[in-house]
Amino acid sequence: MCLAIPSKVISIDNELATIDVYGARKEVSILLLPETPQLGDYVLVHAGFAIQTIKAESFQTGEIMHESSIAHSILEIIDEQCSENGCSSVAVVTVRLGQATGVMPESLKFAFDALKEPTVAKNAQMIIEVVPIGGACKTCSKEFNVPEVQYIFTCPHCGSNDFEITRGREMEIADMEMH
Repeated sequence: MCLAIPSKVISIDNELATIDVYGARKEVSILLLPETPQLGDYVLVHAGFAIQTIKAESFQTGEIMHESSIAHSILEIIDEQCSENGCSSVAVVTVRLGQATGVMPESLKFAFDALKEPTVAKNAQMIIEVVPIGGACKTCSKEFNVPEVQYIFTCPHCGSNDFEITRGREMEIADMEMH
């Protein structure tokens, strides 16, 4: 799977652009783009290359990669918690992530690593505990787990659509190792 992170172009010098991702800045090549982006445009960056120009609205609404906004929120929570507890760094953050959230764990880790540099989590490792979808059927009274799917429409035991999802929607910071 190829992952790219949306980044704002803040300066251009020949074939290099300086990009900004929530305060983290980096130089990337713009040689692969068909047209030179303008200042303020957003580009998708992969392996040091801008590979596509995207509309600012697509990034700002989370349409391109909502994992970036989630990673940004996690980093804000980490900064807040460190400030409240008098800590200066975080070594590990463990996130519980339900399969029904639609969040791709690899994309969340990628976004977290791309955004963490200017924060107290700059050296942190993100561990993601994936929670499978589980529930309880109201017809057959059996509980179930469906670890390989993102959605479920019927009880895997009896086929009824009268069930309740009890696991798989989690999205929470389970633990942080602060220093």
